[in-house]
Formats: sequence, structure tokens, C-alpha cells
Amino acid sequence: MRNCLKFLLCCFLILAGIGAQAEMEFDEPDRMTDALVEKCLEQPGVDFIENTDVICYNAAIFPEQFLKLNTLADASRIIITSPGGNVATARGMSTILDNRGEPAVIAGPCMSACAMVILPGLDQVHIHHTAHIAVHGITMIPFGRWWGWLKDDAEPSRFNTMTAQLGYDLKFAMHSSGTSHMRDHLNGQGVDVAYIQDISDRMEADARAFSGCRVDVKDYWGIVTAEDIRKSLGDHVTRMEAFVQNWSDPANAEYRSWGKSISDLTYIMQNVWREEGCSRVSE
Repeated sequence: MRNCLKFLLCCFLILAGIGAQAEMEFDEPDRMTDALVEKCLEQPGVDFIENTDVICYNAAIFPEQFLKLNTLADASRIIITSPGGNVATARGMSTILDNRGEPAVIAGPCMSACAMVILPGLDQVHIHHTAHIAVHGITMIPFGRWWGWLKDDAEPSRFNTMTAQLGYDLKFAMHSSGTSHMRDHLNGQGVDVAYIQDISDRMEADARAFSGCRVDVKDYWGIVTAEDIRKSLGDHVTRMEAFVQNWSDPANAEYRSWGKSISDLTYIMQNVWREEGCSRVSE
């Protein structure tokens, strides 16, 4: 009964959040930024957009790419679009962005570490209307629920728990390391950990409600909404256009080929969906 009430409460909060998004006011797009974003989305790599003082970071978050960013001259702004990368590595890029201090535009896909580390680390950020911002994995799930996730929610034994506490459960150690990096980074940037915690909890509730399959916690993706950004990033956001708000949003049309939705805010990538034999059939 307690789990049922918790699930119903979570559903209520999600619906309330969607309602709030519908009433939110957004900034109007401007032609100059739109033209720069269009060029950046067609320009892979890390460099200035030709004949401008605007940097385009259109790449994954790996040392080679963000170290090149560190060598570039000062810019009027940086446009960032990225499929993500390693969370620990992204903290290095976030430090470089902190030191550079230029305003940033988030455009196109901002996935995984881009959404979880780079975005909450920016002090002056413009969310462009092309943005699809998504968190990777049910990051904040604790050990007990993590251990039982693919085991019919069985409780871990004392031995299992002790092994994890001592750091000998290597899979959980990897999961826990990512969680620790997230907490440390958000604390260091003055951002409430609720930015990730709320999205992680939402993904877990969506995954539990979906009967078509249950995949590894790392294989879920959660769409970051305007309400998430307003609530947690506040004055860090200087402009926010009406970007992708949910899976069925018309603005999300070009991204739907990537995955299969299990709710309007949570999805699984196509390859994982196929490999795990997921189904739309409710049981």
C-alpha cells in the first residue's frame, strides 16, 4: 500500500509539473542566434564558426575536445551541443568553461554529461529552441533498490550490503562513483542536488510503472523540462526558448528515431529496447 501511495503521489507531481510547463512563458527566438546554431549543428568538432567570434562545441566530452576548447581565443559566446561523455571527464570541461567565463547557448542534443554536468555548471546560459536535454540513467538510486532492480526487487543480503560498503561490488562501485561525482559537482557549482534527484526519481517511477520490460538503471533516459531548469538553475539561465518539453512534443520529432518512450518524459534507446526484448504490451 505504501509503495502504491508513493507511486500515485509521484504521478500527481509529474502531471502538476507538466501543467506548470504549459503556463510557463518563454523567450522568443532571434534570427542571429538561430543562424549561428544552424551553422554549429552542421560543423562537427570544436572551433570558431567561420567569420565569427562564436565558438561551436559540437562534440562528445572527451579530453581531446575540451582541451582544444582551452586553447581557443576569447569568444563572445559558446554554442554547446553534445551527446555527452564521462561524468568525471565532463567536470574537467566544466572547469575550463568556468575559467573562460563566456555566455553559453545550449542547442540541439545535450545528453548525458552535457545535461548532468555542463549545463548546471554554466553561469550565463541560453536554452535554444532546438535543445533536447536528457539525463542518462537513474543516477541517484540507492544500493538496496539498485541491487534488486533486475532481481524482482529482492532485498540484498547482509553479505551483499557489506560487500558494496567495502567497495568490492565493482558494478555498484562504478554506479556510486558517478553519483558521488554528480553530488560533488553540483555542490561545487551551488546547484541543489534536487536537479538530478528529481529527474532520477521520476525515471524510476516511470520505469516501475512500465510493464513492457525493465532494463539496467543506466539505460534509461529522462527529459529535462523547463520546470526542472527554472527550479534548480534559476538566475543562471539568461534566456530560455520553448525547447523540447516531452517525448510527444512536436519539437522532439527529429529525435524520436533514437528511442522508445515508456512515458512522456522517460525513454529507452532503440538498441537497448531491441536487445532486452521490450514490448508495448501491458501485462
